[in-house]
Amino acid sequence: MNLRYLVPALGILVSSSGALFAENVGGLTVGGYVDTVGTVADVQDDGDSAAKTFSSAVELRIGYKVGDKVTAQVDIEFNNFDSWDTDLEQAYVNYAITDTFSLTTGKFTSYAGWTAADADGLYRINASPIVNLYTADLIGVAANFAPSEDLGISVFLVNGLFDGAYNDPANDHVAVAADLVYKVKDVGSFNVEAGYDQINADQSAYSIAANTTLKFASYEPLTLGAEIMLDNFSDDAADTDGDALGFLLMANHTIPSAPCPMSGTLMLTIVQVDAESGVDLGQGTADDSSSMELAVALLTNPTGDSHFGVNAELAYQTVSSDAAGVDDLKGILFALEAIAVIP
Repeated sequence: MNLRYLVPALGILVSSSGALFAENVGGLTVGGYVDTVGTVADVQDDGDSAAKTFSSAVELRIGYKVGDKVTAQVDIEFNNFDSWDTDLEQAYVNYAITDTFSLTTGKFTSYAGWTAADADGLYRINASPIVNLYTADLIGVAANFAPSEDLGISVFLVNGLFDGAYNDPANDHVAVAADLVYKVKDVGSFNVEAGYDQINADQSAYSIAANTTLKFASYEPLTLGAEIMLDNFSDDAADTDGDALGFLLMANHTIPSAPCPMSGTLMLTIVQVDAESGVDLGQGTADDSSSMELAVALLTNPTGDSHFGVNAELAYQTVSSDAAGVDDLKGILFALEAIAVIP
């Protein structure tokens, strides 16, 4: 498959170039992917359980260039893993007012997080558990500044970050966020992001995070990634407060002597929730809990074409919780994937 792109936040900053991995025909860009994953999971608690499932994901990305300064983008996704619904993932217009400043309006994936939103942007088959801390899809406007080739800054005014407010056009509050990406030649990229959401008079939430992708020119086969993210939710009326802290470390290395193009990925994720009972951290109510995942993945292009991948992944997961009646869990997950990138 195509090389995983470095920082998801860069997607909006370069949206004038059209859809990711897209074919450009007369100003119209068409791209996307078709993905199928088979999973076997063995979860151990008081009563052992095992599950075998298939999931299918399809995304179609359509972009159109309106003159030299304006592009429109629509991404439609179907994924049966969570539901059978078809999702309008993105629908936005980008207006490049100058060479260094643009406005993006509409619905777009969250600015937050190092892990890519779609299957063709991952270094492994499954997304890391840290994505549960990422904010929701956004509806609003983003002002994008690119004062140099190495620096990108986006400032967001959106319907909400944490409570699904993007679904409600009558939403009565606006959240703010900022995202900064700095690229260092022959080293990689560094990303700092923050968002604040005053949900109502009593409830507020914020998220702060930093991540990096390192790809040294002196040793190109290796790619390193790291992320730290903190989410906080507070309710003054109920006098409750909660935090969720996540860490991610990743290493990906190409295998030059393999019979076909391939690489291996090792990823460690730790998420710690410190919440009073009933506090909503944007992912449902939670008590104090902690989770850990160690995953190893092998990505291959068996036909030699970067648009087709057959991948394998093995992950070990543990979850512990202070909630009454909730058992600690540990499990092993094995997954196989076939993915084709369009075109």
